[in-house]
Amino acid sequence: MTQQQQLLEETVSGLFAEMVVPMGRELDIDSDWKTLTQLGIDNIFVGEDEGGFAGSWQDARIVFYHAGRNALALPICETIVAKKLLLDANIELPKGPLTIATAIGSRLEPCADGDGYAFSGSLKAVAWGRISSAIVTACRHHDKDYLLVLSSADGVSSGGRANEAGEPRDNLDFNSAKVLAVSQFDGAEQALWGKAALMRTAQISGALDAALEMSVTHVKGREQFGRPLAKFQAIQQQLAMLAEECAAVNCAAQAAALAEDLGNSRFEIAAAKLRANRSVGSATSIAHQVHGAIGVTGEYNLHRFTQRLWAWRSEFGNDRFWAENLGRQVLAVKDGGLWAHITALSDNHAQQ
Repeated sequence: MTQQQQLLEETVSGLFAEMVVPMGRELDIDSDWKTLTQLGIDNIFVGEDEGGFAGSWQDARIVFYHAGRNALALPICETIVAKKLLLDANIELPKGPLTIATAIGSRLEPCADGDGYAFSGSLKAVAWGRISSAIVTACRHHDKDYLLVLSSADGVSSGGRANEAGEPRDNLDFNSAKVLAVSQFDGAEQALWGKAALMRTAQISGALDAALEMSVTHVKGREQFGRPLAKFQAIQQQLAMLAEECAAVNCAAQAAALAEDLGNSRFEIAAAKLRANRSVGSATSIAHQVHGAIGVTGEYNLHRFTQRLWAWRSEFGNDRFWAENLGRQVLAVKDGGLWAHITALSDNHAQQ
């Protein structure tokens, strides 16, 4: 970790912990968001000459990780990813919190007055849709891929619900809504899914570490039969398994962030998100088992992490989605062999 990354980690870990007090207060969207933007955390990828951090995906991963580790209920991660997509597409960055979503049944067409484009389609389960100023999504038009920005206020709510952790996931329908900005962007939808999956993987790794820390602290202080739970071999074995899951997902997230910085991350992101998804079931089960009944009470913090883990594993690609994605990649290189493909990727990354 570089000195700059150490400074970033110290800043965001301390700030996020202060924002989310131990028992979990309701965040003030306006004031807390202002605090984040004043420090420029939303501008990780923006150039230094424009007041940003000029950072990398390895830097962004640090923010995603600590947002997950502190169960930060603000769309800072989505905003960072949205801004990176817009920067890559040379689109001017909107003000305020942003989010990202994939479109269903989308249509892009010139406005009737000839000024710009209009978008019609549905965005399902949009994270923080109701409090975001704009949404970044992808659309295909005349066999070309486009990245576009929509005003959240132009979407008509068609339901939706909060995720397991109570965070808004809104269904929004757009009918010939004015597009705020649009740019042709080859592979726009794949880029959005990949970057969003990397974001969720890093958040999962942070929440897993928080669950592990809480579990270790609990078994050290809780006694049964005259000795701490931590002294029981069965408990030690369970915690060792939980620690293994945490380490695996952390390594996968870091590898995916490095690969994204190097420009060839399809395999690493698919493997990382799939590994993170599959860790959630066993890891949350262990955490709740060692806590017992207290782990499911509203007054105890464990549920703030496990509920987010249950939600994040299905967002931007569930197990089946990324398993099939990996399968297609493997089949595409079958003549050269999977092992040769993986080692070639590692060699290329090492050279760069």
